[in-house]
Amino acid sequence: MVLLSCSAVQERLAIKECKFALTSVRPYEFTFNNFKLDFDIKVDNPNKVDAVLDKLKYTLYADESALISGTTGNGLKVPAKKSNNFITTITLEYSKLGEVLISAIKLGNAEYKVKATAYIQTLIGEISYPVEITLNK
Repeated sequence: MVLLSCSAVQERLAIKECKFALTSVRPYEFTFNNFKLDFDIKVDNPNKVDAVLDKLKYTLYADESALISGTTGNGLKVPAKKSNNFITTITLEYSKLGEVLISAIKLGNAEYKVKATAYIQTLIGEISYPVEITLNK
């Protein structure tokens, strides 16, 4: 049992070395107030062990203004030396989108970035750390 729990902790700590990239965004389900977006995120695991991510909280910023936030609810396992994709869905309110568009028009462009926090479960409790998610262009 101790070996099993050590292995589980090792897999969860391995996620820290993984690279995250937003690969695509698909809008759908438009309403009068908002619409939904599916974010495809690719995780590359350079480790010699599988990597496990229990939860990821993220926020998409446009010109330093928080545009959308979300949380992945499902665990993700990325095999050693491989990559895995997962989809997370968010709801974007038109009012927030309008602020960003106005700012982008005034400045001539907008700068986008994603800030995230990864969470892993261990025997001593939940551990979190910042994760950089690059935006593929």
